[in-house]
Amino acid sequence: MLRILLRILAGGLLLFLCMVPRTHVHVAGKEDMMKERIENYLTAEERLLGAVAAIHIADAETGKTLYEQHADVRMRPASNMKLLTAAAVLHELGPSHQFQTKVATDGLIKNGKLEGNLYLIGQGDPSLTYQDLQQLTIQLQNLGIHHISGDIIADDTWFDQERYSEDTTWKDESAYYGAAISALTVSPDEDHDTGTVKVEVSADTSSQIPAIRTTPATDYITVRNNAVIVGEQEETDLEIVRTHGENEIVISGSIAKGEKEQEWVAVWEPTEYVLHLFADYLTEAGISWEGAAKTGAAPSQSQTLLNRESAPLEELLLPFMKLSNNGHAEMFIKQIGRKDKPGNWPDGIEQMKHYLKQLQLPVEQMIIRDGSGLSHANGITARQLTTLLTKIQKETWFPYFWRSLPIAGEPERMLGGTLRSRFTDSELASNVTAKTGTLTGVSSLSGYMKTKTGEQVVFSIVLNGLLDEEDGPVIEDHLLKLVYDNLNSMHNN
Repeated sequence: MLRILLRILAGGLLLFLCMVPRTHVHVAGKEDMMKERIENYLTAEERLLGAVAAIHIADAETGKTLYEQHADVRMRPASNMKLLTAAAVLHELGPSHQFQTKVATDGLIKNGKLEGNLYLIGQGDPSLTYQDLQQLTIQLQNLGIHHISGDIIADDTWFDQERYSEDTTWKDESAYYGAAISALTVSPDEDHDTGTVKVEVSADTSSQIPAIRTTPATDYITVRNNAVIVGEQEETDLEIVRTHGENEIVISGSIAKGEKEQEWVAVWEPTEYVLHLFADYLTEAGISWEGAAKTGAAPSQSQTLLNRESAPLEELLLPFMKLSNNGHAEMFIKQIGRKDKPGNWPDGIEQMKHYLKQLQLPVEQMIIRDGSGLSHANGITARQLTTLLTKIQKETWFPYFWRSLPIAGEPERMLGGTLRSRFTDSELASNVTAKTGTLTGVSSLSGYMKTKTGEQVVFSIVLNGLLDEEDGPVIEDHLLKLVYDNLNSMHNN
């Protein structure tokens, strides 16, 4: 009888425990203390005077709010917009998608001569480098081609001809982060800053004028060097800027003796840049041609000679998100918008919104003007960002999304990304995986944080109206440390 009674009591206790909801990171009576500490800090932080701090922190599994302030106020998200873009492109294309660049002809190869035109066709590969162009010309040489009777034609019609999203300012056009967008564009290195040339300024010279080197070496751009070398103890102020609407790069100011500086500068008209490089590399490979080098569309019946495929999207997401690559963001938007006409911003943004609607995000309450967050007209709330981060955890491609995010305090560049020098001296190192964002007057950080007990929270901190956006990371880091410490305190008491 006793044994039966004990079984009944044990069963009842088990049923009771099953009915009690899991607490995750919530402990009754402790959240008010966290709220008080956060709000005391926000009130006392002088760098937030006149600014707006939108914050939403939630349980990553349940979505339950742990703390919020101005969570439903539309804010300029800066590069936190890339969270939406990464999710949309993974959903639309899949992690194994590869981008293609083709070399084609409308003629025939006879006795080492290509009788017809040669087409270089871009299909939106954001990872194409100038070395890849060189390799294509070597492969043409290996096909036995040494002369072309027609034209060399660069085809970028996979996308439309709009080079800049509608809110790009003219001052951004010369910067690597504001480079013009084309379906046929190249980068100078494995960071894949498309449509740019790398400019290195070196004061390791006996001259009073620094030496200049560009990568790739090209006469598509001209360099006007007005810079001077000064003593090692003197103040320096070196500026490297492309003249608006031209391919002239002006270097001015000063650089200290023995120093080196480098800058990635966006070219004017990226398709023409690729064409110019490709023509030079054909000549280097010993291939001549009779016609002109120009842009245009390849005929539908052209024959593909070479097909260069990019790494899969899951790999391209690393430089995109870790290093916050704006050019990739805009190319991804145009790519997902390409259906029955060339890829463009309106169709790409509409496709993104379609996916966000599937996640039950209120797109009618969002302002989305681009894929990178460069636009100051974008408007996203902190709660919308955490809702996205919560819901996409169920997607089959989520592991690739997670892997692409910067990891706090990880010194390896393609692990830590833009967070590699943050949280290095705290317990949050390796426990914060998130996307950074910076614009004039704007700083943002949204992602995931692991607590001391192993649970996950999602968070979004978006600061607008800062007098100095460089103050943003300090504020964000302090806020996350407060949350981390208080969540640990909840579990320990």
